[in-house]
Amino acid sequence: MKARTPRPCISTLVLACALTLILISTGCGSKAGGQKAKAGRSFPSAPVILISIDTLRSDRLPFYGYKGVETPALSALRADSILYESAWSHVPMTLPAHAALFTGVLPHENGIHDNLGYSLDKKVPTLAELLKKAGYATGGVVTSRVMNGISGIGRGFDLWDDDILANRAVQEFARVQRPGDEAVSAMEGWIDGHKDRPFFAFLHLYEPHTPYEPKEPFKSRYASPYDGEIATADAITGTFIEFLKARGIYERALIIFLSDHGEGLGDHGEEEHGLFLYREALQVPLLVKLPSGAAPAPASVAVPVQLTDIFTTVGKALALPGFTPPAGTVSVLDVADGSVVPDRRIYAETFFPRVHFGWSELRSLLDGRWHYIEAPRAEFFDMKTDPAEKVNLIDQKPDAFRGMRIEMEKLRTSFTAPSAEVDEETAKQLASLGYLSSGATAGDGPLDDPKDRIQTLEMMKAALHEATDGDPRIAVVISEKLLKENPRMLDIWELYAQALARLGRTDEALAALKKTIEVGPKGSTQYVRSVANHCLQMGKLEEGKKHAELLRQMGDPTGDEILARALFALGDLKGAEAAAVESLKSERNKKRGYITLARVEVARGSFEKALKYTDEALPASPKSAPPAGLHFIRGDVYARTGRNAEAETEFLRELEVYPQTVSTWTSLALLYASQNRLSDVRKAVEQMTVAYPAPEAYLSAIQTLSIVGDREGAAHWKREGVKRFPADRRFQKGAS
Repeated sequence: MKARTPRPCISTLVLACALTLILISTGCGSKAGGQKAKAGRSFPSAPVILISIDTLRSDRLPFYGYKGVETPALSALRADSILYESAWSHVPMTLPAHAALFTGVLPHENGIHDNLGYSLDKKVPTLAELLKKAGYATGGVVTSRVMNGISGIGRGFDLWDDDILANRAVQEFARVQRPGDEAVSAMEGWIDGHKDRPFFAFLHLYEPHTPYEPKEPFKSRYASPYDGEIATADAITGTFIEFLKARGIYERALIIFLSDHGEGLGDHGEEEHGLFLYREALQVPLLVKLPSGAAPAPASVAVPVQLTDIFTTVGKALALPGFTPPAGTVSVLDVADGSVVPDRRIYAETFFPRVHFGWSELRSLLDGRWHYIEAPRAEFFDMKTDPAEKVNLIDQKPDAFRGMRIEMEKLRTSFTAPSAEVDEETAKQLASLGYLSSGATAGDGPLDDPKDRIQTLEMMKAALHEATDGDPRIAVVISEKLLKENPRMLDIWELYAQALARLGRTDEALAALKKTIEVGPKGSTQYVRSVANHCLQMGKLEEGKKHAELLRQMGDPTGDEILARALFALGDLKGAEAAAVESLKSERNKKRGYITLARVEVARGSFEKALKYTDEALPASPKSAPPAGLHFIRGDVYARTGRNAEAETEFLRELEVYPQTVSTWTSLALLYASQNRLSDVRKAVEQMTVAYPAPEAYLSAIQTLSIVGDREGAAHWKREGVKRFPADRRFQKGAS
């Protein structure tokens, strides 16, 4: 597990900002006290560049008063920009926060409450759609699988580059990411093709998000890995800004820099984010750089603003024809000019504890001074005197609390499960596969307060670490304890299944995975998709095929791609080809579809055709990660045609990105054996078991060494397998 990041101190600047906020916010109306309204700023056809650095706390930046990290690029941008001292997110999670940013409306209106299982309401227009209609080219490049286009988050973008693949066999969805410098390279390539016309570019960087793995020299420079990640993100952003300057874009562009939410860093017991709604999770940095020639603007603004205001800011700044600001939003440029001082409270929510653990959801309202958090045990904080939110004033019932509670009653909406009701045909298919129930993640009666379950979350993180990088036996013990306390914890069922699979207890693993479909929200395809993929990984091909077919029935386009892989594994080349061709209709599945078509052609002996299909699957940028299997197939073709050096290069390329792929290690070892490189064979086998210490790797080691005639080596790995996986009967029989 990562070392705990030191807790940040509250700077005197932040305290001063809080005091200023109170003076401004008392008695405010639509205009600043008697000041004559200024004409709104307008920059028709200006390039718009939106940079979002995920999970970045505002109070960990130098220009918000923090002294622990240097950010030369962002600090230079700040010098050219308006700084908003009090900017707030509506959800401490990546996808719903960006959905609010792109639509200008809150989650209950845009439809996205969590990172998984929700889709953007098709009736709600997005900023990209409005700009595209106005003649703008629209391009977005993201760095997290959480931001994949299946949710509709990329609607309206000509380019939505979300081709991000896991690089290990077991990897938590929210941690599947790509380096920010690869995203910048892709973004620069797109801008170069559109810089001579109005364009909207959205760049998303994931560096400060866990796992904190800063690049050098920042890893060595900072004791806090979170600060090291911020410095890494700053360097990446600096590269992008230098590109904009070199192309003559920077000066004439409207550039908006922000974060989607903050990070707990242990301030209230939560190391990461999603569970709580305290200041550290909701307050975000916000910089707005105006195009050159704009009238002078204040260096900083203390009035509270919110992420949904960015939608209105861009719409008004570009003077989009017929633009109507969503209710409750303002242009942050109007706020900066003093023509608008919004009289409102800012709403936030998190459904994460309910969706994933069956605990109560949380909602909050804040106005710059007071912060009300609605929970089974409500909280009320005075951010003027208590910016760290450590003293709960709820029992004193201040006047502001009563007003906020009344307003919350009007704002509160009922819980919406992650998917709609299933239709009758889908319900029949679920029943045919043994799923007798499919309910919401939370049961009847009062729900637990997340504050009382923070230790449960820490236990889950410990189990995740053991399941992926440690001892899966420990993960099983922790998971069983957690599930005994609360069998509705979907994330724990998945984690439990991963640990069981690593121990070779595949039947139990599959049963645990199926629980996610039974307990999970009705109509959700994410758990069906997970079961289908894991069935194929565990060799339960018919079961995987049935779940892939169910996905197709439920309208999930990934069903075609998974079905193609299942049919190929079953030896049905014609069926695999047909399903793979069908999968090409979905932009998100194209590369994986081409990979399966290449496998089919290899099986048919059509090697040149197979290589052509792999060419179609190559990523757009050479810096982007290739889809799993691409370099393996190319290596396989070269090995079959006697091009050994090229085959070795391709296998090693595959393993650079996907080091836990047993089939690639096996093929590499057999390639070495064909050249009588026996020491390299043994080395490859050992590296495989280190990269993927699971039963499949040990069984493959036994089988591979047996094939090449190394009986002593095969016996060694059989003994190691029996010792490490005593419950796996396959080791008692030998490799099978």
